[in-house]
Amino acid sequence: MHSHLSLVNQKLGFATVTLSPLENLTEMEAGKLSLVQKATCESVLLHLYTAFHFYLRELAESNGIKNPETIDSLQALVTALNQLERQPSEVIELQDLAAYQGGWLNSFLRQYEGVFKSPPKETEKKSFGTENFIELVDLTEQQEESLDKALNIGSLKYWLNEFKSLVLRQRETGAEY
Repeated sequence: MHSHLSLVNQKLGFATVTLSPLENLTEMEAGKLSLVQKATCESVLLHLYTAFHFYLRELAESNGIKNPETIDSLQALVTALNQLERQPSEVIELQDLAAYQGGWLNSFLRQYEGVFKSPPKETEKKSFGTENFIELVDLTEQQEESLDKALNIGSLKYWLNEFKSLVLRQRETGAEY
């Protein structure tokens, strides 16, 4: 029953170990190592998401879902639990955190999804503008840029610490029952 618990702990450990060398970089070193820094940040993000993925399975396992290995998203967990007519507080909390715009889990999940998005197709610029019209600004491009900026050491440390705290707290609460 504790196989997913161990995997969650392992992936959180991987994320922590991968992130720790970046914490000591100075600004000058970070500029020289921006490619290494970005690759490492993405690695931490992927380890952290893998921990989240296995935590969903841990919750599935502890709530009596027969095949927890089929759980591949928060929605899949909710659907499986609904079939058992269960709504554990841990899962409700995860749903709330994932839905809260600007919250740590929502930001983390959006950043993870952004890793797999193809770069936007460049639009052709016309050499002349149309008179008496206001030029449009593509807001999705600005949102994507802000997502990319969100993937930094500070946000990763924050997401990692928040996720560790959540897992430990929910495990303690679950152990009481």
